[in-house]
Amino acid sequence: RKAKRLWTENEEGEKIAFHQFETGFDEADYVAKDIRSKVREGMYHYGDCAVLYRTNAQSRLFEERFITASIPYKIVGGVNFYSRREIKDLLAYLKTIDNAMDDLAVRRIINVPKRGIGATTLSRVQDYADENGLTFYNALKMAEEIGTIGRASAKIRPFVMLIQSMRSKLPYISVSELLQEIIEETGYVRLLEEEDTEEANGRIENIEEFINKVVTYEENCEEEPTLSGFLEEVALVADI
Repeated sequence: RKAKRLWTENEEGEKIAFHQFETGFDEADYVAKDIRSKVREGMYHYGDCAVLYRTNAQSRLFEERFITASIPYKIVGGVNFYSRREIKDLLAYLKTIDNAMDDLAVRRIINVPKRGIGATTLSRVQDYADENGLTFYNALKMAEEIGTIGRASAKIRPFVMLIQSMRSKLPYISVSELLQEIIEETGYVRLLEEEDTEEANGRIENIEEFINKVVTYEENCEEEPTLSGFLEEVALVADI
């Protein structure tokens, strides 16, 4: 390392405050309250404040705390936690397992991971759904009866079986266990590990933080934790 001697022509300023916290939530809570109090006292505007964190995955707690405290924020050089591809993919799986009424969610994950189901096949399934007043997922369940897709129905069957299998487990496993099974069955993290890039590692960290979110929901839920309850809680933050 090149030797250096630090210096400044500035006058001595305020000392840096140092606080140590037990949890990430306590940290985010302190930062939010500190910003609000300084803005309320007229010391700063919101735009004068910045939060620096080490990895992208750490933004979730700050984002959620700022939303509940009505603090406007902008993520620089990245996107909001719940807008990240891997989080949207896993949420789409959870939504589909929950009730499969969200056609966009089903279409998002039908080829995640790649199952070789082409756009033409999906279009014909959608036509069948529209003609028979079905949701897209219910049309997928009847793929073998859709004459226009031929052998492609064999590629659809494993996806439907995966979702149905996960649904059957809902009464017996927790939401966090369900999420872990989705990750394992789809090989989502395994494929990212095989990429072995900085971006892939960052996406894995985001997934780990999403798992933390589920566990926190289960620990703090006043009633019986459910998949529907978790999705409702996430929707409050993600939609805002």
